[in-house]
Amino acid sequence: MSVIFGSARIDENGHARGGRAGDQTGKEVSIQKYYVHTKGWRVFRARNPEQAELIAQDMQYACNNKNIGYDQNQRDSLYTVSKPLAFNCSKVTTKCETDCSALVRVCCAYAGINLPNFRTSNEASVLLKSGAFVELKGEKYTKSQKYLRRGDILVTRTQGHTVVVLSNGANAADNDAPIEFNNILVTGKNVYVRTGAGVSFSPLGVVHAKDVLPYLGECVDGWYEVKYKSHVGWISSKYSILTN
Repeated sequence: MSVIFGSARIDENGHARGGRAGDQTGKEVSIQKYYVHTKGWRVFRARNPEQAELIAQDMQYACNNKNIGYDQNQRDSLYTVSKPLAFNCSKVTTKCETDCSALVRVCCAYAGINLPNFRTSNEASVLLKSGAFVELKGEKYTKSQKYLRRGDILVTRTQGHTVVVLSNGANAADNDAPIEFNNILVTGKNVYVRTGAGVSFSPLGVVHAKDVLPYLGECVDGWYEVKYKSHVGWISSKYSILTN
């Protein structure tokens, strides 16, 4: 059985810009069978398998939601609409638009990986810089579906297209083991470590840019579980990244 992708593709008129908000055809944001793009693929995998699953989940939500259409002129409207909904595309009820890379950004945000705005031309560098992804190199990944995993992100080698893998390849079980993180690198200034995963929880203390905290292996709603002094604490992924 073929691996399937999810992606934002084209508007109802077959154009990149100018269509009506929302998915008019059911194909603007949709699921496709595996193919090798003419520009070639680069393959990225979330280091945290739970985050990979959330990326795939949100892509499926978007593909099944007729309120989400394609228009490069309004590519960030889905991000704006979904942000108060914790980027859950199944909860979007306002007709809005996205494009392929803007949708991947929303799916990553749903998984707690907050990325700056990007296009396919710089998507690879943004994913790698976040520390949350590793690039899988070699033709077993870039020219075959067998070793792909649900939640993998594929982007063309030059500006073009990006998709999220929604099913496992035939040999996914034999694939490389997930990459484990040991530490959290603080990227923000004067960042609170809290007693729980959210700003409503009390601060345990303050950490600073370039500080490193032991990662305890859990990510909840964009918050990482860490060891802070002799305590278990939580730090927002907006101001920190996973590292080895």
